[in-house]
Amino acid sequence: MKNFSFRVRLIRSPRDTINIDAAALDFELNDIGSEVSLCSITGEKSIQDCEKWIFKGNGWRDQESALAAAKQYTDALLLSLARLRIGVDMGLRGTKSAFTLAGLRMLEDQTGHRVLNEMNGIQVYKTNPPPKFASTQADMVRGVSKEHFVKIFHQAVNSQYEFSERERLALELYNASFFQRTSDSRFLLLVMAIESLIEPSPRSTAAIQHVELLCDLTRQSNNLEKEEKDSMLGLLNWLRQDSISQSGRKLASRRLGDRKYLDKTPEVFFKYCYEVRSRLVHGKIPIPTIDETNAISGALEVFVSDLLSGPLLDIDL
Repeated sequence: MKNFSFRVRLIRSPRDTINIDAAALDFELNDIGSEVSLCSITGEKSIQDCEKWIFKGNGWRDQESALAAAKQYTDALLLSLARLRIGVDMGLRGTKSAFTLAGLRMLEDQTGHRVLNEMNGIQVYKTNPPPKFASTQADMVRGVSKEHFVKIFHQAVNSQYEFSERERLALELYNASFFQRTSDSRFLLLVMAIESLIEPSPRSTAAIQHVELLCDLTRQSNNLEKEEKDSMLGLLNWLRQDSISQSGRKLASRRLGDRKYLDKTPEVFFKYCYEVRSRLVHGKIPIPTIDETNAISGALEVFVSDLLSGPLLDIDL
């Protein structure tokens, strides 16, 4: 009996869509003996008008074969959408929330239907009895009192503080981080905000002399092609200044003193965040998990806020 199905929820980019004026598209795939389709999540809006899609398949004998098929056809879908420049989010690195078993049983009693948690990524389940899918969403709003806001504003006015161009850019990136849907994008924008504040300092005289020696040796080498020499000389010239990591630690120490973030000094915390950023951006193993970037982002938000607070930094919140 073929009683296993798969399901993938997709959120499409608001910029692009597929011009399908129907709520579902059934794919005609040869020789698989199963059904694969793309649908709007509600079944009411058309695919082209709905912001959420469901990619699903029915008709597999067991969980293993359903999962293998799900991976194969989902990869084919993602490859197709990438070629067509249509962005979708499978929620693989999004926040996760779910009903407890007791919560699911309560929903089943209320609806009279079998209910499953809606999961991020590929979800394999028994086809019958047909399930409903439940999702939770917790939107928390942090409030600041009117009195405190007015007090802070008056002190900001009295300080007559003017942002530098670097600080204005950092402030824009910091504000943009509040509107991101994933912890990864929020985290990266916050690190970018710090990077925009950094002005690397020249290294010591001895270090610069050593770099110049390496540059001379590179120029004089008979074993290197010109293109390779030029590339290496470009990299060596960067070594005349402190690295971003070194400069960021100096900035953090200078502006934030003895404050702590995740029980780390400002210098150590910035180094930690920058290492996680490098692993995420460059795909270094171990790649940061969504739980790791989510845990860091809260403290990093405070860190960047403090960096940008100028004369207001010592005011208690």
